[in-house]
Amino acid sequence: MASLQRAATYVEKGGVGKTTSAAHIAVAAHNMGHEVLLVDLAGTQNDLATQFGLSIVERDSDTDSSVSIDAPISAVFGDDWEFLRDNIDDLLDRMTFSTDEGPDLIPADPGLGGADNNLANVPLEERYQKLDEFVDDLVAEQYDLVIFDLPGKEDNIALNGLFAARNVVAPLKPGAFERDQLQKLDATLDEISADLNVDLGLALIIPTIISSQETLSESFVAHVSEEYPGIVGEPVTKTADIGNNQNAGRTLYAVPDDELYATGKRAREAYSANTEQLLSQLTDR
Repeated sequence: MASLQRAATYVEKGGVGKTTSAAHIAVAAHNMGHEVLLVDLAGTQNDLATQFGLSIVERDSDTDSSVSIDAPISAVFGDDWEFLRDNIDDLLDRMTFSTDEGPDLIPADPGLGGADNNLANVPLEERYQKLDEFVDDLVAEQYDLVIFDLPGKEDNIALNGLFAARNVVAPLKPGAFERDQLQKLDATLDEISADLNVDLGLALIIPTIISSQETLSESFVAHVSEEYPGIVGEPVTKTADIGNNQNAGRTLYAVPDDELYATGKRAREAYSANTEQLLSQLTDR
């Protein structure tokens, strides 16, 4: 198996397409022949699981149509993790769920909030390396690409994800605030790189919710392309197909062409192009 490549979707803002981008890049990469693991660290709503039609419930639930979490991702950040890692042979398999579209998924769980608080008590030299060690110890044996969907805030969980990923994918929708947010993100990544002594940076910027009929969209794409040459991906067209199919528990890749609008087809093509660009960037870093 090829060496493991890593990326994280991260912007300190919601509603810009982080989870949508993570899901579509993962499926596109799987379709290109990669063994892909998605890790949802973005909270307890389990948007990534919903994207793939998985309903995550508490372990002792009797709901037939749902799946329960046996070994939660929050355990990686806990005091008992080393014991669990060393004594449960199939631990990673118990943490992951298969999706109908190819990538495997580790869903978010309710313990992430507590894990974030508990990490504040961990010595600084160990605090942000726990997820990285999990990836090295378990994930690298079975996958060649891991994508983390991170919280839209700079907390201890997000910093663990950034440290483990090294490469940041930043989806952004048109707007003056988003331009400022991108500059802030770039500066923040530089600061984190220095503080954590890790080579961390923007690998791909994805303009999302882009309309050819809106001047704001056109100027936004032009601005970020000029400011960040070489790492701005193909703009993802604004389309009702994304939301409609998220509600149906599938990405655009699972939809037949005759069920997509022209805008949906363009958005799907953009995600494929962006995945190719990202994989090239990951190879180069």
